Amino acid sequence: MSNSSNVTFIVNETVIAEFVAAAIGEKVAYSAATNVWVLIAGFLVFFMHAGFAMLETGSVRNQNKVNILFKNIGTVTIGGLMYYLIGYALAYGSQDDGFIGGDSGFFAGKSLETYGDGSQHTAFFFQFAFCVTAATIVSGAVAGRIALEAYFLIAAYLTAFVYPVVSHWVWGTSGFLSAFAGENGTFIFEDSYPFACGVFDYAGSGVVHMTGGVAALIAAYILGPRAGRFGEDAKPMPGHNLAMATLGTLILWFGWYGFNCGSTLLFDGLNASKVAVTTSLAPASACLASIFIQKKRTGKYDLPAALNAILGGLVSITAGCSVVEDWAAIPIGVIGAFVYQFAADTLVKLEIDDPIGAFPVHGACGAWGVIAVAIFGSPRYVQLAYSCNNPPPSSGNYWDPLPGYQFAIQLILVLTIIGWVTLTVTPFVFVLKKLKVLRVSEEMELAGLDASEHFAKSSPGGVVVVEPKTTEAEGSPTNIEDEL
Repeated sequence: MSNSSNVTFIVNETVIAEFVAAAIGEKVAYSAATNVWVLIAGFLVFFMHAGFAMLETGSVRNQNKVNILFKNIGTVTIGGLMYYLIGYALAYGSQDDGFIGGDSGFFAGKSLETYGDGSQHTAFFFQFAFCVTAATIVSGAVAGRIALEAYFLIAAYLTAFVYPVVSHWVWGTSGFLSAFAGENGTFIFEDSYPFACGVFDYAGSGVVHMTGGVAALIAAYILGPRAGRFGEDAKPMPGHNLAMATLGTLILWFGWYGFNCGSTLLFDGLNASKVAVTTSLAPASACLASIFIQKKRTGKYDLPAALNAILGGLVSITAGCSVVEDWAAIPIGVIGAFVYQFAADTLVKLEIDDPIGAFPVHGACGAWGVIAVAIFGSPRYVQLAYSCNNPPPSSGNYWDPLPGYQFAIQLILVLTIIGWVTLTVTPFVFVLKKLKVLRVSEEMELAGLDASEHFAKSSPGGVVVVEPKTTEAEGSPTNIEDEL
């Protein structure tokens, strides 16, 4: 403690020592420094929701911007509570089951007070930020026509059940694909292959993005396209504010450093700094590749495509950010741009309406990111990033490929996520459709969801909320479109 000019500074020497150790590349145990590091990373991940809100708002029509903002707020609030009450227990509440957690001591946050070092609180907060990110991916794919209540039910279901199970497989210490299983792990191939650690999905190309992306595709398909999007009278429906979409994309890129670097889950400067480099190179190369693709195809520089390519590059590197050579982030990003474009074109041909490209960016590029690890992963970085019992041997060369069976392991995760999300989300959304609560009426859709669900309209000064007229006899709103 030192005192100068009436200002008191309290210095925790242990924390300072941990910061110094991490700065020179030494790993430190779970501690105060780790708590601070993971919390800061979690704050950045949470800030990504500002980016999602701006990106999605700028990418939809002017008449739906209040609605998309409301959905983003609802995702975080509803998703956070559902994850606290149920989801966290299913993800991390059992050390015995390879498929799903569920220890009763983890429901409703009961486990968070069990460790005096704060590690459980920190772990919950970081994982909560990831969970609601997976759910919010769906909101853009169903923009402009889904009923608000139906979307909130889908978000609650994803955060309470669908996503937590997937995260248990990969990041839980007992998950059947987990590379964090340790000596008592249950990884399904550990007896068959001497150096099989498990699946490498460091920050969630598959767990977070592919889960959300596949759910978005299913919801968009069952929901159907926006009125007038396809068919003989089809018309373009571009976003109303590219400046807002661009700022949202840059905020997401900034938050992604917390997403990927924070996934060290320890105050580990060596891995975090390496991850920051790959997380920079992949989106940069993806953006440039998209600029070339669009210029070649259309003769113009396409800003929306470039923005989605940046996000596709970020999704593509998220699984392998810690285990690929730095240079490998460039081809991973470039291929990610082509994957995004192919998926986006395919959806248009199939007449599946995804207004902001949620599935091409998160679903398709998420699958590519998981597979890319098997192609570009390096054993020497696996040994630094993971603590599995028998990591793949490294010769110390500039680049050693991973064993061939790693491709099969990565592919299993991709196929398992597709199967799980399809089996769980499809009937849920289909039931909402059969109950006639999934989609707003055509009249409400054409009037715009801002008007029909929020009684709001745009004005030169922003958004004005207008109280609906009511009839004396029924006390119900009259024609909203007339009011606005």
